[in-house]
Amino acid sequence: MLSLAKNMQHFVDLIVEKSPSFDEEELSRLNHYVWIAFLMIPVSLFACVYNAYSANYILAFLIMLFASYTIGSLFLISKIKKTYLLYHGANFLYAILMLYVVSHLDSENSRILWTYIYPISVIFLFGNRLGFLYSCLFLGMIIGLFLFVPQIHIVYSIPFQIRFAITYMIVAFISSWVEYHRARYQKESQQTHYALFLEQALLKEEIERRRVLEKELQHLAQTDTLTLLYNRGYFLELAEKELQRAMRYDASLCFAVLDIDNFKRINDTLGHPVGDSVLQALAQHCKHSLRETDLIARLGGEEFALILLHVNEEHARAKMEKLKDELSQLSVPYDGGLTLNFTVSIGLAMLNKRIKRLDELYIQADEKLYLAKNAGRNCVR
Repeated sequence: MLSLAKNMQHFVDLIVEKSPSFDEEELSRLNHYVWIAFLMIPVSLFACVYNAYSANYILAFLIMLFASYTIGSLFLISKIKKTYLLYHGANFLYAILMLYVVSHLDSENSRILWTYIYPISVIFLFGNRLGFLYSCLFLGMIIGLFLFVPQIHIVYSIPFQIRFAITYMIVAFISSWVEYHRARYQKESQQTHYALFLEQALLKEEIERRRVLEKELQHLAQTDTLTLLYNRGYFLELAEKELQRAMRYDASLCFAVLDIDNFKRINDTLGHPVGDSVLQALAQHCKHSLRETDLIARLGGEEFALILLHVNEEHARAKMEKLKDELSQLSVPYDGGLTLNFTVSIGLAMLNKRIKRLDELYIQADEKLYLAKNAGRNCVR
């Protein structure tokens, strides 16, 4: 039985999804209507056949009309945006059908019991307010029949009429109360769901903000803010990893130290902003000149360090010579039209069997840099 209900709900959902409406409350009511339609169709068809067999042709016709409208309205769901018009049409036909059932006088006086379905259906379909209003209006019509159709007392006695009115109102009140709490619970559930969705969205946003912030902080911790190259600490960390990898696989590696010649003179004579421009120009050129696998960092001041991977000493020296010449040809603009040229000195050291630690390689490259300085600068040693 539970499996059948789940399959039915899935089928109902497929029909409701075809509606062009986007209003959640309207779609919820439409879901109710489709359910009522499915429940009423077999009952209506059975009642139609039974009354036709009993020669109650008018009643059979009215039941057939109601069943036809209910079935046909399901095919209109995808074409009508204001689906509540379908509900009002079904409500109108069902009210006429029930009034005829009550007023149709014969020995079968139990048909009036079908009217108890009315308040349950309309309150479930239209909500507790409008549905209860329709239920009271319908009861008023039945009471009108009791008052103004004298022959009706033959079938329904006065005590029965009173008991019917009371029990009908009890059914209407209970249905309205249940629908009110159901709608209230659904609204609170939707609000809770929306609050959770909003909180989840804010949490995702906060996580993303923290992730971006963490990435920025990591970038700041690894980067020299002026040149946007690696800073000393992060470079030495990467260099240590590359050294261990080269030693493990017996690969070639070159450690080079680059220093701008007479940089203090540039700062003292032209000012630190010009010196900063020189550092930035050098860094930008080196990033475009070197391979992606090579590492370059600003160690501090005007001193830079490079790690060249998978190169022998001849290739490393040729590459540094080329870089030195390219840097000497750079023109750094300053003072709104003037340009400045600078030179660099480079010392390089190759990894060999005697070297076991990074600081040993660093010291060798630094010693070669001093040799380049003593040799007149603007050279590679």
